[in-house]
Order: sequence, then C-alpha cells, then structure tokens
Amino acid sequence: MRGKRLFWAIFAGVMTAFTIALLTPNSALARLEVSVTEIRWFNYTSKDGWQSIDFIVPDRNTAQSTSSRKLRPYDVHLAKMFEISRFLCDRDRTSEGYNWSYQAANGNIDMGIFKISCEIARSTATTYGLGKPENTVIRRNFNQKDGRPSLAVVKYSIPTLNVAKNRVLQWRDFVQKFPPIPNNSGANQAKTRFPVSNIFGQIKGKTRVPVFLPSMLPLSDTQELDFDIKAGSHGYIIEMYFGKGCRGGACTFGTIEAKRDEAISPPSQLPRDTYRSIELAGGMKGTYFNSCGNYCIASVEWQRLGVLYRVSVKNGRQSDVVAIVNSALQAGQR
Repeated sequence: MRGKRLFWAIFAGVMTAFTIALLTPNSALARLEVSVTEIRWFNYTSKDGWQSIDFIVPDRNTAQSTSSRKLRPYDVHLAKMFEISRFLCDRDRTSEGYNWSYQAANGNIDMGIFKISCEIARSTATTYGLGKPENTVIRRNFNQKDGRPSLAVVKYSIPTLNVAKNRVLQWRDFVQKFPPIPNNSGANQAKTRFPVSNIFGQIKGKTRVPVFLPSMLPLSDTQELDFDIKAGSHGYIIEMYFGKGCRGGACTFGTIEAKRDEAISPPSQLPRDTYRSIELAGGMKGTYFNSCGNYCIASVEWQRLGVLYRVSVKNGRQSDVVAIVNSALQAGQR
C-alpha cells in the first residue's frame, strides 16, 4: 500500500510539472499547442533573390483570443514565419527574403502574403531576442543538378522569438502594423454565373448519379467559357474551355465530373504535388490535391452515396476550387 501511495505521489508530481510546462509562456511545449498543417519551402533560384514558402494551418479563425494580453494563433504563426526567415537567411546567405503565403483552414482560406526580408527578420530577432530552439518540419521543394524536381522533408532546430510574457503586447502591436499583402495571383476574385439550366438540360435523363453543379465560378464576366458535356448511366463530365471552339491545352479552364464506384485518388509521390484532407460546405469531408507537370491541376474530390465527385482547375488556387465545390454543395442536388 505504501508503495502504491509513493507511486501516485510521484505520478502526481510529474503531471503537475508537465502541466506547468504547458502553461509556461516561454516553454517550447506551449508553442507546440499551435498546430501547423504544412510548411512548404520552394527553394528555387530566383532572379530577384526572393523565394516562396507556403504556411498552412488547420485553424479557421486564427485571430480568436480570450484576452488581449495573450498571443493568438495568428501572432504565433507570424512569429514562426519570422523565426524561420531569420534562420534560413543566416543558413543560405543568398536570399533577399521570403514571400510567405499564409493559408488557414488547411488551405481553404487565403490569408494573404507576408513579405519578410532578411534584413527585417534579423532586426526583429535582435529586438526580441532568441530563446530555446524548436523542431520545425519543412517540406523543401528544389531542383536537382540535372534540373529534375525533388523534395526533401527536413527537420530544423530553429530558435524561437521571445514574444511571451511582458513582450506579448509589444509583439501584437508589431503584428498589427505588419499586415499581409492580398494574394491576387491565380484566378480572378470576381464571380460569374454558371449556366446551370443549359448544362443540366444536357445531363438530365442520361445519368443515374445525383448531379451537383455550382451556381458561380471564380471568373470575371469578360472571361467567356465554352463547354463539352458527356453523360452516361455511371456519371458525367463537364469540360470547360476559354474561348468559343478552342479545345487546346492552353484554352483549358477545368472540369466538373462525377463517377460511380470510384475511389478517392491516392496520394502522389511526386515532389511537386500536394495532397491533404479538407472540410467543405456542410461539414462534408474532401480531399485537395495539386498535381504538377508542364502546368498544375488543382482538384478537390469528395464522395457521396458511392459516387466520387471532382472539380479541377488548371493552375488554380485551392481557395478557388473549394469555392466552386462549395457553391455546388450549397446549391444541393439538381
């Protein structure tokens, strides 16, 4: 009995110490409570010396906080970007800085781009000081000597910025004065109506699978699309092209398709490809993947009642493809 009491006393002491470590603002454990889905560094030679890094997090509301005196996920995410920028600048000594593409909700929400130069990354580290290193996993895309693309998953030990305790308000004030640049690359933010009645009229009665079509597309009104529609008992495919009658690869916009009894596409092993689980409208679980050859195809897949649905956009952003999918799901079965 005495041995058991001693065991539980030791166990309680260990758990108390562990809890204190989790609650200590300066501890590495406290920083680990903020999850990161993926950090992908595009380590390619650039003419201007700037390289791109994707910073993707699972949080939907990164600015949520219970107190103005505590760090929000958004604050910690930005600190992480500065820490990594400073580390890579000192490691490579060849880059001018890094363009950080900040994406929330596993990439569904585009938060904009932070342009962090090596100069400001180093000066920020000097201002706040560096603390205990934190292990950080980065997916590094690069070209081999023969020009072929490759991928390395690297774990770096990167010193953290001292932005806790009495530095919280100072860091939050700095973050407020360092806003992201809107990401205007890729498809236009404007929306154009999808010709639902015309498309559905060519599918109705030809297929036995439930039909889901978007109401809107992330295009401007000046971008006219032409369509090829094929439908059979086990599915349908809608091919979308820019320009009347143009069917070459340069004219391709994307596809909307459905196939019965087909599985979700498996993860790719190619170094330039991306694959991850995401949440769609209505809590529907989906998969996003971006496969790259001469150009990239961004796709979202989801399954419903034994049918695989897929929306793909050539050189599209995840947020654009998800917007099309959510439009279809919110409109419901046609």
